[in-house]
Amino acid sequence: MIEVGKKYTLVMLELTDAGYCKGSTGVTVTGRDGNLIEVNGCEVINTASPLFHSLTDDEGQKAYFEKLEASLF
Repeated sequence: MIEVGKKYTLVMLELTDAGYCKGSTGVTVTGRDGNLIEVNGCEVINTASPLFHSLTDDEGQKAYFEKLEASLF
């Protein structure tokens, strides 16, 4: 679930001379309406676009891996 006010790493596909590649940037989600998310208060991203790859909750991912590592020991 995408949460307003949370920081994410946004990954989008970008067209280069060599073809498509992934580009990533840190963003804060400032609004949401269906498939559209507003990031950093000024840019709207369509999450249904074929160029949208992912949003990663870095804090959530870190907490998950710390919990997983703790359960192994």
